[in-house]
Amino acid sequence: MFFIIATLALVITIYTIRKRHNKLQKKLKNSVPDIKKLFEDILFTEKKFSEQEIFDSFEDIVGSVNRESLDIGVDILVDFKNDDKESEKYTLIITALGIVNHLEDKFDSRSNSQKMDAFQEAFVLNLNKFDSKVLQYAYSKNKRIRSEARNSYLALSSNDPYRFFDDFEGSLTKWDEIELMQYLKQQNIRGNLEGLGKWINYSENDSLVIFLIKMVGFFKQKGIDDILLEKLDDSNAKIRAEAILTLGELDIKETEETLIERYYTEPEVCQVAIVRTIRKFNTGKSLNFLQEVFGETNNTDTKKIIAEAILNYSYEGKIAFQNLKNTLKGFDLLILKHIETPLIKYK
Repeated sequence: MFFIIATLALVITIYTIRKRHNKLQKKLKNSVPDIKKLFEDILFTEKKFSEQEIFDSFEDIVGSVNRESLDIGVDILVDFKNDDKESEKYTLIITALGIVNHLEDKFDSRSNSQKMDAFQEAFVLNLNKFDSKVLQYAYSKNKRIRSEARNSYLALSSNDPYRFFDDFEGSLTKWDEIELMQYLKQQNIRGNLEGLGKWINYSENDSLVIFLIKMVGFFKQKGIDDILLEKLDDSNAKIRAEAILTLGELDIKETEETLIERYYTEPEVCQVAIVRTIRKFNTGKSLNFLQEVFGETNNTDTKKIIAEAILNYSYEGKIAFQNLKNTLKGFDLLILKHIETPLIKYK
């Protein structure tokens, strides 16, 4: 009899708790439009709010400022940020609602999903206050947590943010590159990319080196011309090719003659990079070279890239392109026609 009564009491308690939880979740879900309206008034209008007014208004909407309601509030702020809705007043809401402490609690949670949420939310909200919290997970036995912690440290830390570059193992996936680029954008905003170039020489991971060379071009980092020139002699052709492309991105035109000299001793991946970089330089000095290699190249895709470079190589290039059309026949002529009208197939 005691066992039956205890079981019934437990079932009733669980039912009551679940019913209360579901009611709270429904209330919070229904409160989202009102929270959005409040946050939009604070962030994107000229209305003035004190921290206490923000807290009281938020509390009036959600009923209680707790973990669940703060999660909803953070989600809304993250959505605003992801939609590129900029404002100087995000910090006002973050401070008023104690969101930093809320995220600290999530970092300390036993739940890995809570920790992962905290990493992402701190990054999106640009809260670089969690160096120690993030760092403690950078050596986690959980591979996913460890990776997320190290990436977040790159984004959030102002104290040696690149310290884990030498721990990268294996090839970076496209998703790795996308994530790392997003984090590097945060360091770029803070003007903290000066240390990026040195890792091109320090790292023994070719995949990471290729990515970092690409990022140097993407962020237009200056002062590493010598490093890029050194990489032209790297044993890995993909590294050489990326260095060549980055010379183009940084518009280092004085290397044009060197690249032309190297063309005939390089594999195809580097030859294509040289053509693309010469096209980007567009100095007008290398038209004869482009015409020459177009005639010598047997690879169809490479021929197409060279033809595109000629067509887009200043006014003289357009004339040279038309002259080629008038003199060529067969498959080479079909490639040129395809360049002008991509709907025409060349394969």
